Amino acid sequence: MIQKINLRKASVLSIILMLVCIAVGTSCTATQQSQTILDITEVTGGLGKVTMTVKNIGDSTAENIIIILSVKGGIFNKINIEKICSGCDACGTTIEPNAIKTESTSEAGFIIGFGPITITASAEAANTPKVEKTYTGFVLGPYVIVTQ
Repeated sequence: MIQKINLRKASVLSIILMLVCIAVGTSCTATQQSQTILDITEVTGGLGKVTMTVKNIGDSTAENIIIILSVKGGIFNKINIEKICSGCDACGTTIEPNAIKTESTSEAGFIIGFGPITITASAEAANTPKVEKTYTGFVLGPYVIVTQ
């Protein structure tokens, strides 16, 4: 009989201890490092190029940025330009909170042609999830117009 009482007490104490550990663990995870979030705020056309703007809307620095800007389409799908930026001496590899980074396809090539295009813009960092948006546009000679 005494063993049953001791076993019950030990079981109740174990459950209480587990609940305390879970509560402490939950409060510890709530105070972990701040979330960093990237957002593609703008994609515009221009004379032979497409430009995108990425903003860090989080509250910590986004590190080891990778930005990809792709333009495909036109008549007979002759337009196929992709710009991949993983940082350089001029633009760096980080984006501070509330800061922006702008990339353009102009380094990848001059866009010229005719017809509808699909523009895919994506950005990610070592400490952020990937964000990707797709736009449509139209190319009329060297003029690129983003419609969406």
